[in-house]
Amino acid sequence: MKAPSEVRKSAPGPAGRFSRRRFLAVLGAGAVAAAAGSALTPGPKEPDGPILDFHVHLFGSGAGGNGCYLSPGQRRHINYRYFLRLLRIEEGPRMDEDYIERLVAQLRGSSVARALLLAQDCRYDADGRPDMAGTTFFVPNDYLFEVVARHPDLFLPGPSINPKRRDAVDELERCASRGARILKIHPPTQDVDPADPRFRPFYRRAADLRVAVMFHTGTEKATAIVGHEFCGADRLSLALGEGCTVVAAHTCMSSFFEKEDLFPKLVEMVERHPRLYCDTSNLASMFRWRNLPRALAVPEIRDRLVYASDFPFPSNALVFWNRLAPPTLLRLLAERNLIERNYRLQLALGLPPDAFGRAARILA
Repeated sequence: MKAPSEVRKSAPGPAGRFSRRRFLAVLGAGAVAAAAGSALTPGPKEPDGPILDFHVHLFGSGAGGNGCYLSPGQRRHINYRYFLRLLRIEEGPRMDEDYIERLVAQLRGSSVARALLLAQDCRYDADGRPDMAGTTFFVPNDYLFEVVARHPDLFLPGPSINPKRRDAVDELERCASRGARILKIHPPTQDVDPADPRFRPFYRRAADLRVAVMFHTGTEKATAIVGHEFCGADRLSLALGEGCTVVAAHTCMSSFFEKEDLFPKLVEMVERHPRLYCDTSNLASMFRWRNLPRALAVPEIRDRLVYASDFPFPSNALVFWNRLAPPTLLRLLAERNLIERNYRLQLALGLPPDAFGRAARILA
C-alpha cells in the first residue's frame, strides 16, 4: 500500500512535453491512417450491458414557472454564456425546455442508455430555512421528478437534499418513496460540512432506506462557493460510519493549475471503506487532463470508479493527444454529441469495463 506522498509522486502526468511540431506530426499521421481506414491500435472493448451515465445535471433558470433559480451573479458567470452557446440555447421562456430537449436528443443519439439526472438544493440558514440570497442556482426535486416522469426510459432521479434544511429527513423519505436510490449533497455551494454531527440521523435514515449519498468532492470553479474545506474525502467518514453507501463525485480531483490536492486522502479512505465509490464526472475536461490517468494509475481507486460525464460540462480529447491513437483522436475531435464524446474518450483512455456496470449495483 502506498503512502499518500508516494501516490502523488507516482501519479503519471502527460507522456512527454507538449511540442507543436510533435502535435502536428501526430495529427498528420492520424489523418493518413484514418484515410487508409486503419487504426494504429485495436479499439477498446465495449462494456457489456446497458451504460448508465452516473452524473448528468438538470438545469433550470425558472423559465416557465418550474421553481428553478439562477442568481444574477451566476448569470454573469462565464460558464453561463458558454453553455448557452455550446447547447445552442437562447434566453427566454423556453430555455429550460430547450435544455431538456438538447439533453434528450444527445442521450438518445449516444451509446449511453440512461442517465442519473441530478437536482440542486439551495442554501439554508441557521434555522434550516431557505437562504436564496446566498444561493447561486437551485433546481428543486419536484421539477426533477417531473422531468424524469416525462422520460422514464432515459432518466433516473438524483434528488438533492441539503441536510441543513429543517425537513431534511422528511424530504429524504419523500424522495425515496418516489423511487430515488441516491441523493446528492454539494458542500461548497450549499455551505454544508458533511462531517457535522448534526447530520448523523439524516445519514442513518438514508442507510436504512438504502439511499446512497453522492457528495461533490475536489475543487469547484463553476460557481460561487464557501471554500474547499468541506470538499475532502475525510469529511465523508460520518456518512460512511452510519452505514451509507457514498460516492465521491469527481474523485476528489482538481484542475491542473490548482494547489489543492485532495486525492491522496481519498486513496486512504477507499482502502478503509468498502462502500466508498468515486465517479469519473469531469475527469476528462480541458483543465483536468491529468485526473483520469491519475485515478486509473491507483488500483484501489480504479476498482471503485463509476462512469459519469458531468453533462453539460464537455470532455476534451485534444488535451489527451499524446495518449490516444491518432485516428481515435480525430474521431473524438469530430464528435459533436457531448455524451457520446465523453463515453468514447473515457473508454479510449482505459476506463475498465467494470466502471460502466458499477452504477447499477450501487442503485440496486
